[in-house]
Amino acid sequence: MTDTNSILYKIGQAVKAAGDSGGGPTLTDDYSEPTFTDGILTAMTTYTSSSKSTLVSSKAFTYTNGALTQVVESDENGATHLTKTITYDSSGNLESVTKDYA
Repeated sequence: MTDTNSILYKIGQAVKAAGDSGGGPTLTDDYSEPTFTDGILTAMTTYTSSSKSTLVSSKAFTYTNGALTQVVESDENGATHLTKTITYDSSGNLESVTKDYA
């Protein structure tokens, strides 16, 4: 039984209506497929659906000594749009994240 008077129900309906009417963000059902190498995430490929017929984007992850040091984001044509470089101090604490928009 659904309590149509609850605040959570009303919020859910408002979000749905905004997405359906174009008054809010476009709701999509993209499908992302992770790739692991030796148990480590090395890539994430996103398609428009689980049939994987239309590529949306991809991300490649690079690690140095077990720490994530780079994320490269590419579009459906393989063109790089963003490279994030991550650096750490000598204690292994996050020091900086540099973003290079191609």
